[in-house]
Amino acid sequence: MVNYRGIDISNWQGSIVFSDVKNSGIEIVYIKATEGNYYTDPYLQEFYDGARKNGLLVGFYHFFSPLISASAQAEYFSEAISGLTSECRLVLDLEEAGGYGASELSSIAVEFLEEVKKSTGLGVAIYTYASFANNNITTGFGLEDYPLWIAEYGSNGPESNSIWGSSYAGWQYSDSGNISGINTNVDLDVFNDGILLSDDTKISGIRKQESKQNGVKYYIVQAGDTLSSIAARFGTTVASLISINNIANPNLIYVGETLKIYTNKTISNKITSFSKTYVVVSGDTLSAIALRFGTTVSELVALNNITNPNLIYPGEVLKVPTSISVKSGATSNQHLSTYIVQSGDNLSEIASKFGTTVQYLARINGIRNPNLIYPGEVLKIESSGIGKQQSNENITYTVKYGDTLSEIAEKFGTTVSILVSLNGISNPDLIYPGQKLIISKGNSKIFTGLVLVKAGDTVSGIASRYNTTVENIVNLNDLKNANLIYPGQTLRV
Repeated sequence: MVNYRGIDISNWQGSIVFSDVKNSGIEIVYIKATEGNYYTDPYLQEFYDGARKNGLLVGFYHFFSPLISASAQAEYFSEAISGLTSECRLVLDLEEAGGYGASELSSIAVEFLEEVKKSTGLGVAIYTYASFANNNITTGFGLEDYPLWIAEYGSNGPESNSIWGSSYAGWQYSDSGNISGINTNVDLDVFNDGILLSDDTKISGIRKQESKQNGVKYYIVQAGDTLSSIAARFGTTVASLISINNIANPNLIYVGETLKIYTNKTISNKITSFSKTYVVVSGDTLSAIALRFGTTVSELVALNNITNPNLIYPGEVLKVPTSISVKSGATSNQHLSTYIVQSGDNLSEIASKFGTTVQYLARINGIRNPNLIYPGEVLKIESSGIGKQQSNENITYTVKYGDTLSEIAEKFGTTVSILVSLNGISNPDLIYPGQKLIISKGNSKIFTGLVLVKAGDTVSGIASRYNTTVENIVNLNDLKNANLIYPGQTLRV
């Protein structure tokens, strides 16, 4: 079976140079088309034209909102992509339960897929991740009959799940790749023939104009926030926030929880380039942020579709351009996580924490002065925990005095048995200072990253999603009680 390198993209990536994407070896591009029955991605048509012009195979996906009628969402999705041509199956992105049980959610997911297949005449597939499949959907409703695109990070291949077993048509192996032509992190995928349609098919109907109806923002809940105050602040409604974020109890939101907000502001300026994100802290102004990052207020306003330049809020996530060139042309085998700078942090401590160097962090983040970073600044961190890794190189570690094999295994998110096997070690209790150990060979994807705990998360759920164990997460984070984690808490995985 033939494998194809792929990415999936949305408005978050901004404008893309698809010729560079093509030259980096990408073959399939999945484009976010719609969400619920309220949002059409404003880059849908632009991404489609760019990908097709450069000979990339194109597919479309819809982010499912369980609280909205499945048939209404299917109609909305089909209408948004009318007049376009797809070489790949149309995909339902299912990763929120909305309070439904497994049987109910499975039933409405099948309803959506069948409606899309009927209205477009094209084959369909489903995207989800392993722990969601195991815990939130079930067999007996026909979901297992549709090809699966599975998300699972940090492994050498997807684990078997209770619905599809070991069968899959696509595997999203990273949510933080770096591809030439794209100025942000991007999801990385491997697809096989199962995701392709038998021929490229034009979807019936008239092609739509590019959507300019909605701007998207992300907001991190602060102490004292309520949904009504957030809705008023961003010119939306409580009902909209509940629907978009699948909030079960509108009176219960958590500090640190990230909310997606679709505003009613028309998008007048599209993102052409940005290389940082920044979380607004108390006392910030746009002019101070602009000065700090060597940009202008007008550029920040344009990038973030800000209505009033004098009104920004702690917790608001801003896109920030920089004039310093950052890492580009990276292969899709490199993985990045992010770190939000805290008060008192310095670059050398952050570099030490993640096993990299100040020089490397400065380069990939476009930092002019390594001695000057700010609370709220979001830094890219190479998430292998061991510095830059080429796709065809072994990862190695030189044993230091006092090291044990179990400590080294824990440090790199692997196991003693794997290290023993890779290095032909006869006695796991006997290693020597100066001994060079192979941690991972070639394209293996062993890495350490950060996960922001959200409402409803469990340690076991996070462990399943990132293909690790509860024990590893407990040990990495010095958790006293594996059953007690909090929204807003950041965990190493």
